[in-house]
Amino acid sequence: MASIKVVTYNVHGLNSPSKRSQILGLLKRQKVDICLLQETHFQKQKIPSIKRMYYTQWFHSGTDSKASKGVSIGLSKHTTFTLIDKCSDQEGRFIFLKGRIGTITFTIGNVYAPNTEQIPWLQSALKKLSSFSEGTLILGGDLNVALNPTLDTSTGRSSILVKSLSKLIRILQSLQLTDVWRTLHPSVKDYTFYSIPHNSYSRLDYLFLQTSHVQHCQSASILSQVFSDHSLVEMVYELPHTPPPFRCWRLNNLLLKSPRHVERINARLSFLLKTTTRKSLCRHSGRHINHTSGASLFLSLPMFTRLGRRNCLTYNQKSHV
Repeated sequence: MASIKVVTYNVHGLNSPSKRSQILGLLKRQKVDICLLQETHFQKQKIPSIKRMYYTQWFHSGTDSKASKGVSIGLSKHTTFTLIDKCSDQEGRFIFLKGRIGTITFTIGNVYAPNTEQIPWLQSALKKLSSFSEGTLILGGDLNVALNPTLDTSTGRSSILVKSLSKLIRILQSLQLTDVWRTLHPSVKDYTFYSIPHNSYSRLDYLFLQTSHVQHCQSASILSQVFSDHSLVEMVYELPHTPPPFRCWRLNNLLLKSPRHVERINARLSFLLKTTTRKSLCRHSGRHINHTSGASLFLSLPMFTRLGRRNCLTYNQKSHV
């Protein structure tokens, strides 16, 4: 896997089987590898089984009440994610995962902030994330706040005080978190939510990367509203190249206990010792061999390619040369 596609999406309820099927189908068609879903409305004791053939791993944080909460993280079958640790709250507002994709350690966070007192709540959640996170951090969710009212709202205003917004931005900066979409579209006005009562548009849904990893982000987009009152926000993250771990070949010692293999090895050694001159053996081993001292002859045996990746035998000879 050279890259992963991450989507954050406020689904505005996911208990309906038909809607659940439609949204999962949409994510599959978009070839999303990691989906961060908010406002699932899942209750702790009534979380439906949504494991499908394409999204094989799911992690949820539900609520005890019927309130509009609940967050989930789904991972596709193409994402080789190995879970290390998990952290979530009791209100269905956030869930953090720590694990490995391949050989790289990731922390994946999904948050759904309340529509009142957003700043204190986000401050508390981000503090927990700071102590939990390890490796590459990906954070997404519905913050219920426009970080830059001038560009992120159609009215150019926000009900949040400028002082409070500045405090939230400082907290994000302390975690070295960068708004990926805004970084790639510094002056574009686009929105993820339409408020009917206020007749206004806002960008409330975000994906964040650590500043040092933004260079690996290939693209970031805001898609159309489908099946919800929020738009999907997606990014494509290029996985840094990591060389495969070094593996040292070892002979399978069980082969030496097989009479058939031992017989073949002895026959081959006898043939080589009879047909190979002392000079050629010295040239092949790369060092001087005398008549009296023991020597290690490294004899290449192509016929034993089925016995291992490197087919070399060490023969300790004391008197035959």
